[in-house]
Amino acid sequence: MSADIQKVHMLILMQPDIAKAIAFYQKLGLKLVFHIKEKWAEMQLGDIKIGLCPTATVPEWHRTGIVLQVNDIKKTYEALKDEVEFIAEPKEATHGIMVSFKDPAGNLLDLYQPTPEKVTQLVKEAVEQNPEKKPKNGSNNCAKKGSACCKNPSNMVAQG
Repeated sequence: MSADIQKVHMLILMQPDIAKAIAFYQKLGLKLVFHIKEKWAEMQLGDIKIGLCPTATVPEWHRTGIVLQVNDIKKTYEALKDEVEFIAEPKEATHGIMVSFKDPAGNLLDLYQPTPEKVTQLVKEAVEQNPEKKPKNGSNNCAKKGSACCKNPSNMVAQG
């Protein structure tokens, strides 16, 4: 038996004040698709739908796992820091630069700027330090994966 799961249809965030949440997410650039007063709101960012569902309780710290990609995280952070409650300043890691923030209900989300050039450098250094791990002629499994090949570190970042 296999499930017939086709895609993620929607992400839902619990919100004690839907009107406040709508205004917040619109500031971030999400489009309001529709709003049924005090019952439901649906936002959209590209192909992703985010449902805003009413709740009587306010989560204090609920990490959603939702990551919003931006082109320039420092610029976005500076533009939003007076209106958005950030948990800290943007932090640089190998895969990119991230910063967590809270929506009006206390849900934690992240802004993310990928840094594929750093991943490329890390892969290059790893291969140089461990030449015995480098694929040999005819044993390169990456060649079997097509355009999403692991030889291209920017593909690894986009998938991870």
